[in-house]
Amino acid sequence: MPIDAIIFGGRTRDREPLIRAIHDLAEGVYDGLTLGAEATAAAEGKEGVLHYDPMSNRPFMAYGEGDYAQHYLDIVGAASDQPIFAHVNWFQRGDDGRFLWPGYRDNLRPLLWLLQLRNGEVEGRQTPVGIVPTKEELNLEGVDVTPEDLDTLLSIDNARWQQEMANRAEHLEQFDRMPGAIWEAHRRVAKALEEDAG
Repeated sequence: MPIDAIIFGGRTRDREPLIRAIHDLAEGVYDGLTLGAEATAAAEGKEGVLHYDPMSNRPFMAYGEGDYAQHYLDIVGAASDQPIFAHVNWFQRGDDGRFLWPGYRDNLRPLLWLLQLRNGEVEGRQTPVGIVPTKEELNLEGVDVTPEDLDTLLSIDNARWQQEMANRAEHLEQFDRMPGAIWEAHRRVAKALEEDAG
């Protein structure tokens, strides 16, 4: 059965844009392994504290994360028509604590953009951590979001991301048999962030 996209969803109030797409297999799997989610009142942990939840599936993994990553690389890598990876975040907040994206049915808008990207209908904007939509590419007809909020939703905070990379390395180091391709992906993203910072 063809799979067009593999989409991971995090829950962070900053750092993660509305959506970012990743064409590279190892970088896509790496992104899933370093998926960040802020604890909520309903989740284990202190509310607002970021924890890593590989593939949003850590409590249900029946074997080690390193082997899990290799399984992804093997199975997805064997597909003749490679899916695109994406990371979505519907939970960005402004300085005043309000959500910047309306969510719910409007979440379909960035997902439609993702399929357009995969089909070559749009190009997006390349960043060190993936491709994000341009404002012109997203279908925003009837959506209640200000231009200023949209700028934030589609931006990458380089300094914040560089800080995050050290945390990601520490997270990955706790797992046995992590594939070399995942560490190489980590180094590529870290280097791209450094070069982008100038």
